[in-house]
Amino acid sequence: MATLTEIIQKEANPFEPVTFKTGNFWTNNLQILITNIESIHQEEIIQIKNIFNLVIKDHATRTILLTGDSGCGKSYLLGRLKRKFNSQALFAYIDPCPSSDCIWRHTLRYTVDSLMHTPEGEEEAQLIRWLKNLIELQNRSLMKQILGEKGLFILNFRSAYPTGIYQAKDFFTILYQLTQPNLYFLACDWLRGENLAEEDLKKLGVSSIIDTEEAARGIIGNLGRIAEVNQPIVICFDQVETYRNTEGSFDISSVFNINTTIHNDNLKNFLIIISITRNQFVT
Repeated sequence: MATLTEIIQKEANPFEPVTFKTGNFWTNNLQILITNIESIHQEEIIQIKNIFNLVIKDHATRTILLTGDSGCGKSYLLGRLKRKFNSQALFAYIDPCPSSDCIWRHTLRYTVDSLMHTPEGEEEAQLIRWLKNLIELQNRSLMKQILGEKGLFILNFRSAYPTGIYQAKDFFTILYQLTQPNLYFLACDWLRGENLAEEDLKKLGVSSIIDTEEAARGIIGNLGRIAEVNQPIVICFDQVETYRNTEGSFDISSVFNINTTIHNDNLKNFLIIISITRNQFVT
């Protein structure tokens, strides 16, 4: 009779990319089956929870480097964290970037894409939940008036953040348009950096699109500057060992440069998780 160890060894590794496709926890339905196994990654989850609680307490951005051999379940751990803590934070999964030369625009696009998802058990998208919390925290008594009056909305936010906001008028205008059902998806397209037509820009009431690395970095910076009193944003960079530059060479430094910039710019309320295969990690 086969032993328990022999039986386990004959089974397919559920974390092996050859066996199952790993990746984005917002689109991978297999995550739901595996992330419910409480015994997996208990020690790591406890450690990450402790760091996560510190971010909630003092709003200071922190970074976690998640390393492990290929197939050990790093991507699934990210999904487990999302399911466990999504009521306390917003989660963004950043797919591997095809070129490090567009890393800021890539990060912004996938951050907004993730924020547009509605978590299991919730009725609203993360972005809407985050925006409502932000409005209430800014001025509870004026919330209804703010939601119904574009000028008051923008004035309130510009008064609360008089400096340090990139393209402040356009950015706060877009935040307002996110509260308008008929313009919500168009406003999301602007945040994602889509190449919008002039007619669409006029509908939104903004002057330009996000089409440069500087602009994308500025918008991510805006999220950090206005998020200090709101729920944390957990940004998960997965499989960074696959990142390359325009010449096709491996370039994992671009992700670490983003991490350094976020810390140096003193952006608040981010928890950055960088997942990388151990045998690809170079110090």
